Amino acid sequence: MRRPTSDVRQKESRRYSLENASSRRRNSSVPFHNSRLERNPNSLDSDTEFLCDRAVEFIESGDVHSVVAVELAEHSMYFERLLRYHKGRGYIRLPEFLNSGFTAVLEFIRKGTTEITPENVYHVFVAADYLLVPKLKQDCANLLQDVANDSATAIALWLNCRSLYWPEVGSMAFQKILENFETVWQSPDFLRLEAVDVWRILREDGLNCKRERSVFEAILQWINVSPKIRLQYATDLFLCVRVGMLSVSDLEAVKSSEIVNSVPDYAALLRGWPHCLKETGNPIIAACKRQFFTPRLPHEIVMVFGGWCDGEGPRAAAQVYNPRANSWTLWTETGAQAQPASLDWLEMPSDTNFVEHTGLSSTAVRMNPSQPALEIADSINTFRNSLIPDGPAATGKPDMSMLDIPGGLLGEIPRRVYAGCALIGTRVYLVGGFDGTNALKSTLCYDFEIDSGWYEISCMYEKRYYVSVAYANNYIYALGGHNGENQGRLDSAERYALEENLWQTIASMNRVRSDAAAAELGGRVYVAGGFEGRHYHDSAEYYEPETNQWTLVSRMHSPRGGISLAQQGGYLYAIGGNDGNSRLSTIERYDMNEGKWEIVGQMNRRKSNLSSTVVNDDIYILGGWSDEPEAGILDLVERFDTTTRECHIVRPLTFPASATCACTLKARDLVRKYIRPSPESKVQNSGTQ
Repeated sequence: MRRPTSDVRQKESRRYSLENASSRRRNSSVPFHNSRLERNPNSLDSDTEFLCDRAVEFIESGDVHSVVAVELAEHSMYFERLLRYHKGRGYIRLPEFLNSGFTAVLEFIRKGTTEITPENVYHVFVAADYLLVPKLKQDCANLLQDVANDSATAIALWLNCRSLYWPEVGSMAFQKILENFETVWQSPDFLRLEAVDVWRILREDGLNCKRERSVFEAILQWINVSPKIRLQYATDLFLCVRVGMLSVSDLEAVKSSEIVNSVPDYAALLRGWPHCLKETGNPIIAACKRQFFTPRLPHEIVMVFGGWCDGEGPRAAAQVYNPRANSWTLWTETGAQAQPASLDWLEMPSDTNFVEHTGLSSTAVRMNPSQPALEIADSINTFRNSLIPDGPAATGKPDMSMLDIPGGLLGEIPRRVYAGCALIGTRVYLVGGFDGTNALKSTLCYDFEIDSGWYEISCMYEKRYYVSVAYANNYIYALGGHNGENQGRLDSAERYALEENLWQTIASMNRVRSDAAAAELGGRVYVAGGFEGRHYHDSAEYYEPETNQWTLVSRMHSPRGGISLAQQGGYLYAIGGNDGNSRLSTIERYDMNEGKWEIVGQMNRRKSNLSSTVVNDDIYILGGWSDEPEAGILDLVERFDTTTRECHIVRPLTFPASATCACTLKARDLVRKYIRPSPESKVQNSGTQ
């Protein structure tokens, strides 16, 4: 028998080495998929080198790491390209700035995971970004997004990422600054920013401020750090304030500021407001007039579904409230209509006296002291209509005509009242309800992100209207209600498992409850109030999933049926309702730690069958039915400030409605398509500049 030639022996040796390496790799803990072998299994010369152990040396320190080449190439596009051309077993040399994060990269490649902490995330992100390990880079970005909720971290990331050119991280940090502006502007790090960076933040449409006055206060605080140096930037910064969106009281407070009065041009503009808007030679008005009336884009909006209407019964509609513009958008199956922004100062009385002022042009202007506010409103509305060609005729009233805009699938909601709703991620679930004829056991779902229309998911075991609904620990709970039959009020309860698309029965409550309300607090589902057929409840109880039991807690101060329950700041708020004699205007809250209720506020009207939701720490109270001064369905909307414990009336619903359900949709990029700021504006991306 002929002995194999040397070439054959070499090929056999290479094949044996390759098989051994592949066998070792298959027995390791890291999944192996070498597309190079599948692509060209006969090209063994380069693959043998490719599978060899290599050494990575860092240039300055001389630190050396032993690595498996195929592992690096499988997860890192950088090493895949490098090892293709880096032949032999010599050291692979890397720059020193990768050294701190390289160990974490190796651990991630070998085990599929590594510990990322606020202390090492910077170094790991740098290494993952440079070496092109996208999964690890994304894990770092997720952690950075969490830690960027801290004002100092967000500002530091934004500033540093501009110089290092990490646009994705810089943009994320800038969005966090905008989102958390109410805390950012009160932090020491904000006061240390350069003027141009303050300007970049304050000019943004997406600045998340509950009141425009916060922008003005932020400017004053920044200037007061070093007035002699920073006063030179005051005009540019003050022009970031959306003057047209200030309330009358806030506008007066701004006018009285000493710093404002030390800036002649801006002080003159405010003294002449709003008459100065008619000046044609004013350069500031010419440059900033559009911005003065552009509402900030909200990060959270109110979604109200359905509603019982006089003479119509259940209505198929969704109403969307923009808290920044104080305006509503009505969505129906025929399309959508949006209100222009509400301007508080347009409600000024006609006998308001306006003083003589000097504009920013060289000529003094004398305005007619008896000129009514309505005439000014006409001027403003004419200007706004010029920005929106198909806008409404000027009326001078705060509740202007609505603007028709193209509709979407949101308005194709089936008729439904006395339902409950839960928002989970980008999906809202409408549970049970009444369609005008029948009690319902169906559950509707709508995904705001993909906007694919309403669709049904798994049905409940029981028909339920006057149902109480809450979400906790990946379950939607449907509690009590009425099944539409005689003596049909329920104490039964069930929950929907999101991952399984399945309803499950759970233990019944201690009381029969229809017309109650539910909310989550501390991981538990609480239900309060309700009606059992003869009596209204002042009781409340919570469900413990571990034991499948309900436990009663202390009683409320009043029996309440047709109430709404909201969770905010670690408390439950029970709002309005019917005590069996009349509707209630009181608001009381439950302290889980102390185990008791206390009266904390009062609404402007007594009402029941209302809905509520929390936006920016305030509770919005929507519609309902009142028995004062006369019985009827309400379009009234009130904002309850949980800090001052005061209720403020905001713009009413587009139609009077009771028995609605409501939720809060968050994320600025998501909410924009469901509202119409007036005038419409485009979001700038100056955060990455």
